[in-house]
Amino acid sequence: MHRPRPLLPLRTLALAALTATLLAGPAAHAKDDPPTPVAVDASFNATDVAGKGFKIADNKALKGMTRVAVPVFVVDFVTADNVRTQTSGFGSAGRASSALYYKLLGVGEPDFQALTDAMYADFLQRLKDSGLQVLDKEEFQAAAAYRKLADGGQKAPVKSDTNTVLTPPGMPIYGFARMSSGPAKPSSGLFGALSGIGAGFSAVGDVMTSVELATQLNAATIEVRLRVNFVELADNNKGFFGRLSNTASTTGKAFPSIDGVMVQVQQGQLRSSMLLDRVLVLDPAVFAEVREKATTAGDVAGAVFAGLIRLASSSKDSSSSSEMEAIADPARYKQIVGAGMNSLSDVVVARLQTER
Repeated sequence: MHRPRPLLPLRTLALAALTATLLAGPAAHAKDDPPTPVAVDASFNATDVAGKGFKIADNKALKGMTRVAVPVFVVDFVTADNVRTQTSGFGSAGRASSALYYKLLGVGEPDFQALTDAMYADFLQRLKDSGLQVLDKEEFQAAAAYRKLADGGQKAPVKSDTNTVLTPPGMPIYGFARMSSGPAKPSSGLFGALSGIGAGFSAVGDVMTSVELATQLNAATIEVRLRVNFVELADNNKGFFGRLSNTASTTGKAFPSIDGVMVQVQQGQLRSSMLLDRVLVLDPAVFAEVREKATTAGDVAGAVFAGLIRLASSSKDSSSSSEMEAIADPARYKQIVGAGMNSLSDVVVARLQTER
């Protein structure tokens, strides 16, 4: 006699659903069309951006929020980026390659930390101003589930040659934010993919603990992740026909921006993901100078040696590279980038208020 298969426990179903939400968010964002740039200037309208700019697959966890905590708040500051391209070299033509490197100078971790702390405080205040009861850091850090997440989480800062990832003091990185807190990938433009997801398995393990945290706090938890960029890079040979060209070309332009914005809300066993399909483009006046890096005697010797090797082998291959330095004015950088981050707070809080 055939026996019906037992139904999966509710906890297992919830884990499967939440895991799918956690993992699908950043991946889906990366596959979609590039986000739309929006200038943060006198015409910037946070309400309009909030209404049109978010992708939300399921908004159930956003409904009925009255009491909230913000236990994850991660800001990824890009400090260097590069783009490379190479042609195919069909027929008698040799291959051509081009590489472009940009590095941010003039500001560093102390400036980034100050901006992160200021935005976190501003975000909490705007949540309060919107009518929500906001738990203090000490309240949610006292919860057993939070201590478990903190023990298994990643400690900030997370630094590499390409970026510095920061949180407010004493707040670890866990969940979906941890999945995207690795070294920045070489970019094919400002709207490139987010950072690596090497901590994916750990993030999945955080899902049910996040449910427990929201339950213990009797509050919705809001997790925020964003990236502060400083350059737009382009591969001008992108695509099939571009690879057939006899010349290789890459271009770049230094200007600050905020992208990679993702907000996740956990309310009970419900979880909603909000992905901002806009890039906030800021005033390039943050830079005092953008220059090509000075060439050293060693660089010249290396280039001459490489040229001799190509000549001796009768190679038709050609290559070019350039290394640029974007020198930020610290005061202007903190003022302009800080104002842009506060504008993002307006956007997120406005959408949360609409949804609830």
